[in-house]
Amino acid sequence: MSTSILSSSLIAITATGAGARAVWVIALALVALAFIDRMKPATPRRTAVVRVDNKPTPLYAEPERDQKWKTLASLSGGAIVLGALLACILGFLFTIAFEFVGGLLRA
Repeated sequence: MSTSILSSSLIAITATGAGARAVWVIALALVALAFIDRMKPATPRRTAVVRVDNKPTPLYAEPERDQKWKTLASLSGGAIVLGALLACILGFLFTIAFEFVGGLLRA
């Protein structure tokens, strides 16, 4: 008998019924969250000890010319490799798509 009640209740769900259930679930979740928040044990607040260091910090230093060129070469090489890989993947996907559409048009 429980399976027939379960199947009929699943079939009888409408959009408004599902919306009302969702609102109830959200409301009950918020009530449970407020209840759990009140149940936390009261712990005394301890003051945090923060260590302060008064050493001067170095400001931004311009990178050297060699480092700039190495970085530019690395980024350019990576962009070329990534672009070639992306072009191969897209070409392969387009080939599959055109073969599939061509097969549909032939049939």
